Amino acid sequence: MKLSKLKHYFSEGNFKKPTVVFLVFSACFSFWFLDFWKPYNTAKNQNNFNWDIMNYYSYLPAKFCNHNSFDFFLGADSLYLPIGPLNTFVPKATYGMSAMYSPFFAVGYKIAINQKSPMTGFSEPFATCVRWGSIFYVFLGLFFLRKLLLVWFNEVVTAITLFSVLFGTMLFNYTYSQSEMTHGYLFCLFSIFLYLCYKWHQEQRIIYTFFIGLVITLISLIRPTEIFIFLFFLLWSVKTPADFKIKFIFFLKNYKHFLLILLVGIVMWLPQFYFWKQRTGMYVYYPYFEEGFFWKDPHILNILFSYRKGWLTYTPMIVMAFVGFFFVKKEFPVSKWTFIFVTCLMIYVLSCWWDWAFGGCYGAREFCQQIAFLAIPIAYFVDFIFYSSRKYPFKGMAGLLSLVFIFSCVCLNIGQTYQYNRQRIHPMGMTKKVYWDIFRKYQYTDEYNYWGDVKIQDYDKMLKGERNQ
Repeated sequence: MKLSKLKHYFSEGNFKKPTVVFLVFSACFSFWFLDFWKPYNTAKNQNNFNWDIMNYYSYLPAKFCNHNSFDFFLGADSLYLPIGPLNTFVPKATYGMSAMYSPFFAVGYKIAINQKSPMTGFSEPFATCVRWGSIFYVFLGLFFLRKLLLVWFNEVVTAITLFSVLFGTMLFNYTYSQSEMTHGYLFCLFSIFLYLCYKWHQEQRIIYTFFIGLVITLISLIRPTEIFIFLFFLLWSVKTPADFKIKFIFFLKNYKHFLLILLVGIVMWLPQFYFWKQRTGMYVYYPYFEEGFFWKDPHILNILFSYRKGWLTYTPMIVMAFVGFFFVKKEFPVSKWTFIFVTCLMIYVLSCWWDWAFGGCYGAREFCQQIAFLAIPIAYFVDFIFYSSRKYPFKGMAGLLSLVFIFSCVCLNIGQTYQYNRQRIHPMGMTKKVYWDIFRKYQYTDEYNYWGDVKIQDYDKMLKGERNQ
């Protein structure tokens, strides 16, 4: 970005725009409260490179700090790398997250050299730089989401929506607490992808096509099940059955763009296939072993409403999106039925995973990145409540109640994130009794029988399909 454009963006006029004020406030919040929210300290050998994050990150320290070996002997809190068929460590994750970490890993590498810190890839310079990189990606996602929303909504509606998205949903936890998890990164990529969909359908430029291929492939390399987001590209401007034929013909005329997306995808997946061949003897390798989906046994009610990990239980803000589906206007290029279909498909697929609670985490983390496209119906809900020209009974009361609801959801979300970080919301074993015993309680005594009331699942039985625990 040119200096003149940067000065214009932060000019006095722009600071009168609520969305710019929101971004500046959020950046200041990030700077001042980063250390408060992170679940570890910077003492020796303490960092957030453990469990799932260890799998995502391990490609980088193995390549640049450990002579291409995944047999790490120090630095990681929890070594969680499964052993493949050739008796070598093989990360369960593909290299997508490592690619996203890499610019900030490089900065941490340089700082570690200058500070003479341990060059393990896990010392304080690496941990700090990767954490700030994680926050950067969330803000990059908010920036592109802002650009997309401002096409159809005014500054106030967009600012309220962005505020609700960051501070009122699980995105807050996966920005400031468990930052290195996939969810903030996927939120960023989803937001960029949706903006590219809008730009590409306005003008079919090769540069847009290339970046669509780049972004969608990164998404597939981070979490293959998230490839469903491509449905928004396919169903963009499809509102009626007749539109399917029109869209199909349109895609045929632009087949070269699809070939480019496919080419980008193949080129970016080749290193992973080569890595698997070296480490396992197979070009295509399934590192989750016996883990899989039970398609005939979806746990939809559990994944939405349970005290263990219910999406609506821990993120009631999403109700605004569900209601907002029916306020999506006809001028928006994506039909409300597309939003409903994609959301229902996502709920079904995720509820069929063998561990529908997705391990130790805060809330239904598997839905965190979906807030990127759910922000659109949220914005339509906000727009209807505060700016609709339609008159209906108790309109003023509806606006007041909506503000109270948003504020309450933000307070609940931040409060429960605090409880989770202080190990009062259990990452795996929450029950109805525990939930209500600790509800809105932030000071604890040893008298409460917390560990006696949580319920840990039998994961061996769950792998066999016994998931009603």
